[in-house]
Amino acid sequence: MTAGPAIPGDGNAITVDWMQQALLAGSAMDVPRIRSVEVESIGTGLGLLADLFRCRLTYGDVDDESQDDAPGRPKPPESVVVKLPSSQPKSRRLCKRFELYKRECHYYRRLAAHVPLRTPTLLYGDYEPRSDRFVLVLEDLCDMATADQIAGATPEQAKRAVRGIAKLNGHYWNKVDQPALAGSRAELSPKYRPLVQIVYLANLVRTTRLFGGMIPNGARRTLEAYGPRVAEHMGILAAGPMTFAHGDFRLDNMFFADDEDFAVIDWQVSGIQSGLYDVAYFMATSVATGVRRQVEREALMEFHDIVRGMGAKDLAFEDCWRLYRHNSLGRAITAIITCGGLDLNDERSYQLAEISLQRTLTVIEDLDADELIPGSRTGSRTGSHPGRPRTPVLPGIFAGLSRGAYRFAKALSRP
Repeated sequence: MTAGPAIPGDGNAITVDWMQQALLAGSAMDVPRIRSVEVESIGTGLGLLADLFRCRLTYGDVDDESQDDAPGRPKPPESVVVKLPSSQPKSRRLCKRFELYKRECHYYRRLAAHVPLRTPTLLYGDYEPRSDRFVLVLEDLCDMATADQIAGATPEQAKRAVRGIAKLNGHYWNKVDQPALAGSRAELSPKYRPLVQIVYLANLVRTTRLFGGMIPNGARRTLEAYGPRVAEHMGILAAGPMTFAHGDFRLDNMFFADDEDFAVIDWQVSGIQSGLYDVAYFMATSVATGVRRQVEREALMEFHDIVRGMGAKDLAFEDCWRLYRHNSLGRAITAIITCGGLDLNDERSYQLAEISLQRTLTVIEDLDADELIPGSRTGSRTGSHPGRPRTPVLPGIFAGLSRGAYRFAKALSRP
């Protein structure tokens, strides 16, 4: 790509001149003169961490249009999607802390063309490391169908999504040292675990204040017991099969066609993760409880077959199911940070957070995943050190300090 225009401050800065420069800088084709750009804000409540705009383009005079139809010449897009940093300061701070904008730009520049899963074509992109500002101009998938995450996936959509992510996960299964993945964030790295635990506990206080009425007492005890053990549980997950994961694999980020064609957007949370992370995330956020219970095991069997067929010959289904249960417990991390840490000012954002939390708590209960919390009676026997009778000293001290800090913050939050 050649040097392009400045990163827009907001949707109002997406002008005809800006779009012309961006497409010329990022495209291999000759872009006709753009006559007008109609900018529409989209994704309210969907893109919680970024602002999205659909831009409908019209081009110059008749001569330009006749050239567009020349044999073998790519047709310029009638519409594109432009992605910019969130207009919400709180969401921008969270994105900078976890390098979310940097990760998505890295994905589109380094990986998108190579992964066995359809994603929008990058037409132009720019990222400023110091300010953490970015812009992505992407293919508009408006010809494909979307689904409502609040209503939940149909059984066929759920199985198709799991088959699709199996191809991505299987491609990188236990092969995360590939040069193409250099620079991808390792989500379970030891250096991130204490931070994630602290952020989880801090947001658990706010989550129970905002959503406490829908959290049963048993689930509240599970969330509180898990908090001081988040870092240790991340270590258990890191000891198992690793792969490249989408990270935010939920229905609002998916597009379906009439055939098996399936595409996924929003790669801000992509990185190196536990092998079953994406599947557990999808089941807990995007599939209504009744449908999940109906298709869960069959979908996991399809995932297992696809991943084994792509090279993971030593993966037994029992291990696949165990990893799914572990990652379902870990799903609590994202649910709590979303509910407690993001701006949920519009109704749809709040509904998405609420229903995802509700489904997460239900799947943890259905799978008896609370048994996997390190330090529980069975948790010490289900991790990477099955014979160890108790928690090591340093994680135990950190858990104790975290527990005390959480109780103090909880007491301060009481009216």
